[in-house]
Amino acid sequence: MAQPSSVLSQTMQSISLTKIRELEKQRNRYESRKNEVLSAADKHSDNIRERITQLLRGVEDLCEPQLARDTRVLNIHLWLQQSSYDPSVPAQMLRSYEALLRSKLEVQSRKLSIGYLWSRLVTEWMNSSTPMSEAPGSDDESSDAERQEKHLKELCDKFEEVVFTPLETDETKIDQYMQGLFVSDDAKSALEALRADIQSHEHSLLSVDKPFNRDTLRWCVNGLLAEDLLSEEKQDILREFLESSVVLDEIADVLNLRFADFDNWSWEAGEQGIPVLPRPQLNGKYRIWMDEDVLQAIFIHYVGIKNCVELKSALTKCLKRHWNWTAGKDMPSTDRFKYEYFTGARLNPNTVVDKTRSVQFQDSFFLSQLPSSVTTIGKHRAVYVNDGAVQDDGDNGEQKNEKASENVNIKQKLLRTLATEAIVHRSLYGEAAVIQSDLQWYATGLSHTTIFTVMRFFGFSERLVSFYRKVLQAPLNMVRTPGASPTGEPRIRQRGVPMAHAPEKLTGEMILFVMDLAVNRATGMLLYRLHDDLFLCGEPSRCAQAWKEMEVFADVMGVVFNESKTGSVYLSDPEKSRDAEVEATLPEGIVRIGHLLLDADSGEWVLDKDQIDEHVAQLRKQLAACTNILDWVKTWNSCISRFFSHTLGEPAYCFGLKHVDSVLQTYQRIQGALFKPSSELPQSDEGGPTVEGNVVDYLKSKIKERFGVADLPDAFIFLPEQMGGLGVKNPFIPYLAYRNSFLEKGSYSSPGSIIEKYLASEKEEYDRVRNEHQKLNSAEARLGHLRNLYTDDLWFEIGRVVLDNVLTSGIDDDFMPFDDYVRYRQSTSFILNGAYNKLLEVPSQKGANLEMFVALSLGQAGITSVEDPKVLQVKWVLQLYHDELQERWNGARLVDERYLPLGLLAMMRRKAVQWKMVL
Repeated sequence: MAQPSSVLSQTMQSISLTKIRELEKQRNRYESRKNEVLSAADKHSDNIRERITQLLRGVEDLCEPQLARDTRVLNIHLWLQQSSYDPSVPAQMLRSYEALLRSKLEVQSRKLSIGYLWSRLVTEWMNSSTPMSEAPGSDDESSDAERQEKHLKELCDKFEEVVFTPLETDETKIDQYMQGLFVSDDAKSALEALRADIQSHEHSLLSVDKPFNRDTLRWCVNGLLAEDLLSEEKQDILREFLESSVVLDEIADVLNLRFADFDNWSWEAGEQGIPVLPRPQLNGKYRIWMDEDVLQAIFIHYVGIKNCVELKSALTKCLKRHWNWTAGKDMPSTDRFKYEYFTGARLNPNTVVDKTRSVQFQDSFFLSQLPSSVTTIGKHRAVYVNDGAVQDDGDNGEQKNEKASENVNIKQKLLRTLATEAIVHRSLYGEAAVIQSDLQWYATGLSHTTIFTVMRFFGFSERLVSFYRKVLQAPLNMVRTPGASPTGEPRIRQRGVPMAHAPEKLTGEMILFVMDLAVNRATGMLLYRLHDDLFLCGEPSRCAQAWKEMEVFADVMGVVFNESKTGSVYLSDPEKSRDAEVEATLPEGIVRIGHLLLDADSGEWVLDKDQIDEHVAQLRKQLAACTNILDWVKTWNSCISRFFSHTLGEPAYCFGLKHVDSVLQTYQRIQGALFKPSSELPQSDEGGPTVEGNVVDYLKSKIKERFGVADLPDAFIFLPEQMGGLGVKNPFIPYLAYRNSFLEKGSYSSPGSIIEKYLASEKEEYDRVRNEHQKLNSAEARLGHLRNLYTDDLWFEIGRVVLDNVLTSGIDDDFMPFDDYVRYRQSTSFILNGAYNKLLEVPSQKGANLEMFVALSLGQAGITSVEDPKVLQVKWVLQLYHDELQERWNGARLVDERYLPLGLLAMMRRKAVQWKMVL
């Protein structure tokens, strides 16, 4: 974790320290005056009314309005007067008033104490150096460092070997391969339209006189910041640009001059070239990044993102013109007429699985790394992170930009889609296959010949090809040690594209679109992609055919599959024998997303205990190495609440209650591993965990150890910062809320029960339409039935011809067999579509039953989005600790907000937590 001084400005530190000193003065002043009030009251040991008078005056003078204006307090002077005259007011009641007033004074003390604790927490964060505890396995730190150094050397060696060695692919072979994807007249028409779109967009881009202005620069700078591709120092420079309109105008003038001389653009990198160096990512693994000049970065980003948006628009139109959306066999028109005639209803193409699948593919997965507009860059943030990531789990952990959560949501949607497709195919056809793969060193090792050949094929002009050639063939100077300066001679890049830059997205998605298209044209399947992570699911024979097509693509384009991330699972019912040829064609290896493995026997996605244990062991070290409480909480929240919640899988009906229970048990096991009780510590009287057995007791013990503060409420650990709590995330609460939802819905919420319900409903619907059809007992009735279906004369006449036999009395009079009724389910059944959507669905979360206290507390804290899932924990915690909060704190706010360093904490969170896994 970076030292706070690298995150906070000196001004903010000064402000925070001043605030801390003022708070300490107020606390000391309050305690002094409170003691005076108590002493004054205690002087009247034999006069309770006088004691109450002194205490009441103290509460009114010293306590915050929320305490002093309590209705019970406001009425005390009336009851006191009454008791002076009315003997029916009992002494016990007077004693309760005294206790109430004393408690109000103590509540204020507690709140100021929490404020003072916060000031000490912040001070510790700004000056900390002592680790929270001894890191487990600390003796291995030197060997870990040696391994890290070794892997860094291997990474740099491999990078140099790849990017400075050209990979020449066959331009003619690539062109012929792509021509083969556009053979039919419709396909040729789609290709011509695609090229025309790209050429039109290019003309619009290059014909602008002065493209750079304040607005342009703002979206360029925000895009660069979202991609996190520059060093922290240069990102700070970009943020400063945004603060000054004068600076933006000056930069616009410079870049407009460069754009006016577009054809002669160059890197102008000087004798030392452009540094490229290893930089740790949020998942703890190192990647090689280019550290170019910020103005060059803005210029390239502008051109690249404009091209990305234009390419996505053009390829999306091509998708709609030139894609096969039917997962099974196409339904012939004769069968369609028969189906509609016998069922008595025209098919609605919008309520079938084929349509649902196509809409989801277009909206969520197709070219998902290309932005739809210049301002949405970073929305689905991802890079082709293959630089040495042989064991990369594919998850970058916590992202700097909150928009990155949408990329996580896409990954969860992909997981649900694969699970649902496997369930549906296996349930309907007795078998299914799932394939996973990844391209090794994809963007880093792409052949420049391949890139420019594909660009030309799709219609990019030589002007843009020449520009991107200069961008890609940059003079790079390898810096092997993070933070060092370049010393060697620069070399021209011969292969690949710079990571996370707009040209990477443009070229990477453009080339992989060809694989998407090739698989679809050859098999009718949809290739699901998240950047270069590749997935297929469906009929095993078609999956095998698609895999062969992917291998052809890889050979032509000069890319290589990453064997460590390639695998397949062939699922089949016991009574259905597997096709040996298909099985031999499918790639070997496991199928894994995050910490979930697809079990080849059960077909269920199960948690990978060994991989989880590796991350938990590292997390234990990382938490122990935190030098202050606030960093510890931040690390916990990032790793436990965000990383694990993503990699363990979001609950869905395609996984069922079993998955939720498995996650809860895993979190229980994780806490047991993180907070192993010391052998010297005795067990509690109840036989439960000792002081270090859970996150609450651990943090309270550390706060007591470091600050001498005891008797903190448990709610302090979990309540959000604006209420005075530490804001520790409780990973159990979201999954318990999901579990409650599953239990409320009962047995009908499991994947098996959803399929069973669908099959039963399908049979009921078949029987219903068959009974209705049997009422058509004459040729005249059947002809009238047909006319009601097809009011258009042309369709009616076509129907008469197709259905001639079944319209004539006594010929083919029987209703269509059930096998014919279900043959094209994915193109005809609205009931199957309902089951498919149900399996994809994420259940709602059913939280605790809430009292009015919770709603009032949320409102007082300014939390208005009470239905937001992110507020679930706050509501849960408020209700769980309701009694303690009311009794000891007079409400949910542990300290007045003005005493909290909320601005400082917001700045602290700008620095994301990195996993420190040794590669």
